[in-house]
Amino acid sequence: MLTAYLTGAVLLLLPQVLNKVYGCANPKLKFIYILISNIFLLNLEITLTFHSVVVYAYPIAIASFYFSKKVTFYTLFITTIFSIVGQFIGFFANFVPDQNFLVLKRLVLFSVLPRTMALVSFGYLLYFLSSRTRALLDRQIKGTNKIKELNQDIVLGFANLVENRDESTGGHVKRTSRYVELLSKELLKRGIYKDVIDSDFVNNLTNAAPMHDIGKMAIPDHILQKPGKLTDEEFTIMKSHAEQGGKIIKQTFSHIGDDNYRQMVYEVARYHHEKWNGKGYPEGRSKQEIPLAARIMAIADVFDAISQRRCYREAIPLEECFKIIENGKGSDFEPVLVDVFLDMRDQIKQTMAEIEG
Repeated sequence: MLTAYLTGAVLLLLPQVLNKVYGCANPKLKFIYILISNIFLLNLEITLTFHSVVVYAYPIAIASFYFSKKVTFYTLFITTIFSIVGQFIGFFANFVPDQNFLVLKRLVLFSVLPRTMALVSFGYLLYFLSSRTRALLDRQIKGTNKIKELNQDIVLGFANLVENRDESTGGHVKRTSRYVELLSKELLKRGIYKDVIDSDFVNNLTNAAPMHDIGKMAIPDHILQKPGKLTDEEFTIMKSHAEQGGKIIKQTFSHIGDDNYRQMVYEVARYHHEKWNGKGYPEGRSKQEIPLAARIMAIADVFDAISQRRCYREAIPLEECFKIIENGKGSDFEPVLVDVFLDMRDQIKQTMAEIEG
């Protein structure tokens, strides 16, 4: 009995060890967990008692957490096999202290068959519940994805509306979104700001980027579309688009996305013109005071602005654009972000060509 208890304890602790070694996200672990639970059941049947009926629910209960037909069938099959094999081994090995079946026929009629029928019935019930729950979850996921797509269409619609007002083709929205996506993915890959940047951060920033100039909706056309240099008064009004952008997000887009996404949209709209040295606007924030999303957005925004033709000037050659970004290292932009961006020259050029092509 001591051996049985020790073996059972090891089997119950083994999933914890596997979880730490391989991580809980490993899709194969669920099958291993169910297999371990059945070995635990087999050990119990062989060494202690035939009457471990309640324990049969243990592996099936594990399967119920996955809402999967495949896992359900796997669990039902392997649990049934282990249950039958365990009873026969316990009978022939004569290990079980409370054995009531002195002949094989009674074992089959009063133990193996009834428990197999109980397992199959329980398994069918689990299959029905899993299928129904999975269908409801799939329906909910589809509905959520449809809402996300609709929200994104609204975001892009507003972004393109702003772009069209200052006589742009909308390419600025596409390019800056791709640049921040590439840069944030590279930061994630290199483990830079690993306590902040994850896949959700990358997705949220990519989807938030089109809204960075939403505040231009509040700027008069004669300033937004002026072909020449702005006066000091006009430039002051133009700069207000960052502050106005934050207000528009807070007042108008409070229903779009989750809290993290809305906060990121607000940050890129309000703070993408802040500078690393504190000489930007609207608040004059510096260094880490500027949200990371806005610091990334700033590089993408400036690079695209200088590399494209505007109503008041021609496009600047690409190599000179990269040089301008490099010269802004430590003054306009965060140094580590500039270094990563410059390392991605080829990807940036390729992305620009794909969008323009």
